[in-house]
Amino acid sequence: MEDGKPSQTALMVAMLRARHYLDEPEPKILRDSLAKILGGAETDQDVSAYLGRIHQAFSALSDSDTATKFVQQLEHSVCIRARLVEEELAAGKMAGVTQHVILGAGLDSTAYRATDLVDGIKVFEVDHPASQKWKRENLTAAGVEIPGNLSFVPFDFENTTLAEALDAGGVSKAEKTVFSWLGVQMYLTDEAVKATLGVLGGFAPCSSLIMDFIMPDYDTATASEENSVEDLRKIVSGMSEPFLSQYSVPELSDRFLQAGFSACEFPTVGDFAERYLNGDTSRLQMNPLANYLAVARV
Repeated sequence: MEDGKPSQTALMVAMLRARHYLDEPEPKILRDSLAKILGGAETDQDVSAYLGRIHQAFSALSDSDTATKFVQQLEHSVCIRARLVEEELAAGKMAGVTQHVILGAGLDSTAYRATDLVDGIKVFEVDHPASQKWKRENLTAAGVEIPGNLSFVPFDFENTTLAEALDAGGVSKAEKTVFSWLGVQMYLTDEAVKATLGVLGGFAPCSSLIMDFIMPDYDTATASEENSVEDLRKIVSGMSEPFLSQYSVPELSDRFLQAGFSACEFPTVGDFAERYLNGDTSRLQMNPLANYLAVARV
């Protein structure tokens, strides 16, 4: 992370969500009208130019056609994970959830655009202070108000623990909570992942966590998908954000249970195609049997 800016991967994710909102045909997986603003883009052309540079970087590792498919895969994967959080919030409201905690919030836009889903719910964005400052400045410049139910929780892992940060930020372990932890696991060591899950597993029963993860391999994947994971590893390493941990489904299941969660599920890409795209798996450029998202429940 550069001083005073969010991480490069957070910027990339925002631009991918922006392109989806601007150009993806119906049915769209996610409608993020604020992604362009949060990513610091002034025009639609800025979004296209940024993603053109990402495409060029992937093309250098493979070829143009493969890069095109992989950028599409990235776009759809980040939109699916955000949509899954929206679904969990909608279900959580019916079950009495009163807190939504976004770990490594980056340029997440949920609190500003999905106001119906978080109405009556306290939202906490947990992130590095520099990233939060840049985000708030962009929102203010665009005339986007900070919702009254949103709190920014600064977390500098070098100087404090997650439990200390959550406590100082007013997050209550006694309340039913929906956690989202997206685009973070792969940049942490296994010890850091276990420590984080240990904190979240101690929250009130019926709390839940949505997180994405990188698998060490795909038993059912094509060679193209295996190469894509390696290419992504090279790109993010070039952004000074290397992958540090990967999990198979059984390994991550064990981490959840050891941390105090009572159950977990791992929906497949095919499941999401059925839910969001009328079963059209061809749009996702991913193996329908692949897993990259988990939902764990306390």
